Amino acid sequence: MRALYLGRFNPPHKGHIYALEYILEQTDIDEIIILIGSGEKAYSIKNPFTGGERLEMVTSIVREHFNINQFYITTIPDINRNTIWAANVADLVPSFEVVFTNNPLVQQLFTNLGKKEAREIPLNNREVFSGKIIREKMIKGEAWEQLVPEVILPLIEQYKGIERIKSLSKTDEVA
Repeated sequence: MRALYLGRFNPPHKGHIYALEYILEQTDIDEIIILIGSGEKAYSIKNPFTGGERLEMVTSIVREHFNINQFYITTIPDINRNTIWAANVADLVPSFEVVFTNNPLVQQLFTNLGKKEAREIPLNNREVFSGKIIREKMIKGEAWEQLVPEVILPLIEQYKGIERIKSLSKTDEVA
């Protein structure tokens, strides 16, 4: 059976590897579609990396840690209409039977779509493995490198990710 796993991956971190390992441990799952959400968004503090950069990072991780032949990896833009979002996803990706997510809204949208089962993934150190926390550590100059897979460190450097995130965190607004 094919599963859908979605996230923004800004940046991808070791918690994502844990989630993929968990999904593949399920005896009824043999393929995963990794869907990178908000694919059109970039250069913001919440979405600092482009869809293409995130696609490259996620693909590098999958190649390093898994059998790439078990995966489909793609991006999708936001449409900002919850009532049709799940149908839009189902229209744009290969067929799947189950979606893995801990987001209650996403669970409801896919369940409402019909014929889609929603399953949760046990959280693994969520207070540490979080894109938001990693970005905050980058801004503060704190250690963050151990939270992401080593294979993407050169890519973050190539994209000038730390400089970008620090720059995006600044504002000209009056406090």
